[in-house]
Amino acid sequence: MNAGKWRKWIFNLAVIIAAGMIFIFNVLTPAMSDDLFYGKEVSAAGSILGLIQQEYNQYMTWSGRSVCHLILRCFLSMDKMVFNVFNSIVFVMLTLCIYWNIDHKKKYDTGVFLLVNLLLWLFGVVFRQTVLWETGACNYLWGSAIILGFLTCYRYALNHSDNLRHEAVWTVLLPVFGILAGWCNENTSGGGLLFILILLGIYCFERRGHKGIIRPWMITGPAGQLTGFLFMILAPGNFIRGQLKEEEHTGIFALVSRFQKIILAVRDNFLVLLIIGLLLFVIIKCQKKSWLAIVKICRNGILWMFIFTATCFALVLTPEPMPRAYFGAGVFLVIAVVQFFVDVEEKEAIFRSLKNGLLAVLCLIMFFTYIDSGADMARIYREYQEREVYLEQKAEQGAREVTVPLLRPDFETVYSDGYNSDIQEDPGYWINVAYAGYYGFDSVSGVPREDWTEY
Repeated sequence: MNAGKWRKWIFNLAVIIAAGMIFIFNVLTPAMSDDLFYGKEVSAAGSILGLIQQEYNQYMTWSGRSVCHLILRCFLSMDKMVFNVFNSIVFVMLTLCIYWNIDHKKKYDTGVFLLVNLLLWLFGVVFRQTVLWETGACNYLWGSAIILGFLTCYRYALNHSDNLRHEAVWTVLLPVFGILAGWCNENTSGGGLLFILILLGIYCFERRGHKGIIRPWMITGPAGQLTGFLFMILAPGNFIRGQLKEEEHTGIFALVSRFQKIILAVRDNFLVLLIIGLLLFVIIKCQKKSWLAIVKICRNGILWMFIFTATCFALVLTPEPMPRAYFGAGVFLVIAVVQFFVDVEEKEAIFRSLKNGLLAVLCLIMFFTYIDSGADMARIYREYQEREVYLEQKAEQGAREVTVPLLRPDFETVYSDGYNSDIQEDPGYWINVAYAGYYGFDSVSGVPREDWTEY
């Protein structure tokens, strides 16, 4: 086997292992919290038209993220294992899209693909909610994958504009893909639109003076993306929900307060990634003779870093964004950091050793984290399954008021939202209400596990 085929075989093996790892954690993540609320609603839809009608009602009264929510409704109408399979595929596709957006890498660069996965697993924003939890994954993982998929296709087309085949097909399909990408997530879709406009601006600037540089698909793609974005942010439900949120400050003080909260959120979510990216950039500065050379070699990384910053601070328009709203920005930051990693030249042995050492250390951390968290997730999954069987039995018996055990303590892990989404002793707690509605009880109460004797 020659070197090229060996590299391809190793790369494909890495992709398969990545898919297997995320699939296991998907299987070990039970339905919880909003899955139950939406699941109960979806069960009454009866057909795909019913699901669309439900989503239209949500568009008019609560949220404009219709693409992601419709995906969620479709999966909630199926067995959870279907979601587990497709969610694992989408996660791998997201990692591959990140990989494809890295310039200057080697062909079948397993090290780069490995780094992408490590950074997402170890530093992905609220990974348990944005990647593994069904409702959260459809909103954030799937949304980010759709957005980055569109950016990847558009970037590929721009880079191959001189010999792009089937331009008519691109002209028709890009706006469709663009509408989906623009209609996913407010700040991430906005960041994606900004990226496309900057790419198109750079393309036109570099080819200024040439005739016929603008092709129809270059316009229809962003136009579709903008259309989807406007449909999302102008949803009547957004304005209704916005009126329900209250802030401590108003006017300029509200903006200052939001700005400070964003800075603190960036620190809490991205400090380690930013430190790694900064150190890599400093190394590149040491290797290059001028800032012009740095900008030339690092243009892609700098651009993604700018998009990350814009995506984060776009949340200044939101009174109180959820922590998981930063997931898409984190994806953009991962691209920037990996690009800086690739741009560090390996001519000197010390820098080659530093890059290999970084990969080795992250792999070691990931190994222990995955094994430990996997064991805890299996325990949490077992208890959720025992509870589900018990609740189904009580529902068949026609029980009206049901008591179930809380999770055992000491199994908490960053890869499971099981404890945050667990029931409480109070039957009026919103999670308890979700369980009661899902199974058709009047109330569901919780008791500490040590006081439970039924099973």
